[in-house]
Amino acid sequence: MTEISLSIEEAFYKEEERWNYTVTRKAKEVWAIELDLLSQLDKVCRKHGLRYCAAAGTMLGAVRHKGFIPWDDDLDIYMFRQDFDTLQSLTKEFSDPYFLQTTKNEQNLIRTFMRLRNTKTTGTTVREENMDICKGIFIDIFPLDGITNDKVKDKIQNLINTFQKNVAGCFNYVHSPNPDQSFKGRVKYLVYKIVANVFAHDKLKLYDAMNNNLKKYSTDETKLWGNRTLVFKCPKSRRPLQDYQDLIYLPFEMLQMPVPKNYDSMLRQQYGDYLKIPENKKGSIHGELIISTEYTYDDPRRTEA
Repeated sequence: MTEISLSIEEAFYKEEERWNYTVTRKAKEVWAIELDLLSQLDKVCRKHGLRYCAAAGTMLGAVRHKGFIPWDDDLDIYMFRQDFDTLQSLTKEFSDPYFLQTTKNEQNLIRTFMRLRNTKTTGTTVREENMDICKGIFIDIFPLDGITNDKVKDKIQNLINTFQKNVAGCFNYVHSPNPDQSFKGRVKYLVYKIVANVFAHDKLKLYDAMNNNLKKYSTDETKLWGNRTLVFKCPKSRRPLQDYQDLIYLPFEMLQMPVPKNYDSMLRQQYGDYLKIPENKKGSIHGELIISTEYTYDDPRRTEA
């Protein structure tokens, strides 16, 4: 495993049964990389007075498992828009092997959330496999934005966001090698390229427009907040502002994780009876991941290991 800054006892890496699920040493090594990334994020946030909290399955893991959900490989973080934007301007606070990946420092990427990555490792989704970007093991950092109570304005914002996300998707697709050389694949590439050239010829202008739309109602007067960057309506993350402001710390493996104080109501909204263990144990929403805790994606030793 690549060297990390966080001090973790060797006993942590031992394979074990958690909640009738076998957590292997390999899984523990991935967790260790992510915990190290979380530790680095925490240092920068404390230094600059930025707020963050556990999100989704990470919050569930903190409450139910005092750490990772045993069958998960994921760490999700929420930050208020103002803090998120500030963090995005602090990329130089992270030095190699830590890389705060944003649209502004990745030439071939448009994404409205950030990933903090370890550049000495491999952690990429199959969808990103052919993208010319940093593909180290990562944790996700999402902005929390205000939600309007006006249904008409919400619908318009939704339509704009959907269009912009589709354009960004076209940009990301054509700025990576095209593995599909079939007739259908070449036609798809051509169509996406036309869309990207027309609507995303200035990448940063599109990115600013996307963020301006997302944070249109992110003001002190807005009472309802949530994550709008993946599934636009995102009903399961929409909560009163106070829920994201009032935080407590819960154990998360050997660290402490900030979690909304009203976690019970929030988890019930998202998962129902969240204390009940699912029979079909599914992990990260990312799906299949290409993982190496020893080598970077382009290192030939990764495939030989």
